[in-house]
Amino acid sequence: MSQLALRLRRLEPWQYVVCLGVAAFLALGYATRTFRVYHLFLLLAVAGALVAADAGRRFFVDWGPIFGTWVTYDRLRLAQPWLLERVGVAWPYELERALFGWLAGGRTPPHAARAWLAAHASSPIWAGTAMSLEVVYLSHVFAYPAMLLGLWLQGRASALWRGRFVRFTRAFVVLNLLGFAIYVLLPTAAPWWISAHGFAQPTAELVAATDLAAGMDGTIISETIKTAPNWFAAVPSLHGGYPVLLLLLLWRERSRRALAAAAVYGSIMWVATVALNQHYIVDLVAGAAVAWLAYVLSERIGLWNLQSQDGS
Repeated sequence: MSQLALRLRRLEPWQYVVCLGVAAFLALGYATRTFRVYHLFLLLAVAGALVAADAGRRFFVDWGPIFGTWVTYDRLRLAQPWLLERVGVAWPYELERALFGWLAGGRTPPHAARAWLAAHASSPIWAGTAMSLEVVYLSHVFAYPAMLLGLWLQGRASALWRGRFVRFTRAFVVLNLLGFAIYVLLPTAAPWWISAHGFAQPTAELVAATDLAAGMDGTIISETIKTAPNWFAAVPSLHGGYPVLLLLLLWRERSRRALAAAAVYGSIMWVATVALNQHYIVDLVAGAAVAWLAYVLSERIGLWNLQSQDGS
């Protein structure tokens, strides 16, 4: 028997699950023409699973919920074509103008902010500010995983930090799942869609022909949105919800520095989402509300888990 066959024979069930899961994901992407080059990074998970021992199993079990929500979000690109006729375009705009138009002289704040930044694009200060806001807007892709990784690494030697990792992970997973469900049930257009197409109802042809530069400014953000799984996931804004959830989680930790840092980061994130024409303020408020709901649900789930363990 070859060495490869012997090695495969010794694989544990969790390793088969990881390998087959990645293979199925890539095959689905290829079959549905939704494959993206960055999906190949999942092959690192296969390599890690094949060479990892018990520590690897623990890593994949701990991070499985996070990976699962990322896969779920990525597969929303399969749902988008079926949602187009239900996308809300006018009502978020009208609601924003009714509630917050007074902040921008009767206009919606995102559209007014974009116009103001465009008028001051020649200023190095404001051009640099706009680019900095792009970096902040995209930072959530790295900031929250980095935070969870730090908690996980600390938790390898400390039960207290281990509990924090589990608690924070559970809360963010619940928030993601609530957000994804609402995206499917209530698809809504972001303000940049109106900048590009007015109040036109999205169609497959219109989406394919969209020039993102007509709706938003900045190469970094437009290139990122171009590959986003779902363009009509404005309500609730998870960009707005994540910082609120983090503040709620940190409140119990009683760390003033952590709370202050999270508040500053969240405030800048909220400004960035509006100034870059990515979200209405009402989207952010909805994100905050869903974040609060996710916090309450995740804390109750944690309490139920403790009670079930005590009762067993």
